Amino acid sequence: MQATEAKIIIQKILASDVKFDGHFDKCFDNLKDTQQAELIAWVNACKALKSNPIQSKTNREIIGFVKRIGSNLRAILTKEKKGYFIELFLDKHKYYEIEMNKLGF
Repeated sequence: MQATEAKIIIQKILASDVKFDGHFDKCFDNLKDTQQAELIAWVNACKALKSNPIQSKTNREIIGFVKRIGSNLRAILTKEKKGYFIELFLDKHKYYEIEMNKLGF
């Protein structure tokens, strides 16, 4: 599956115009088919709140879900506490740490 297809599927799952950050396209295209399916299943679990969220320390209205993919990739899905999903970040571990600090997680 290509990243553009995945973005459409993810936006339908989340029922919002979620932004994609990091190097989403490049990272997603390099995932194995099973990892791509796992990421989409994880997005479904986040939508159903079956995945444990973490609370932002800098903005109490933001929660996030974190997913480790393989040894070097990480995904962060952010959501307004009582609102819509905001952004899906997918990138390598070093960029993930910068993003986590920026979001206050």
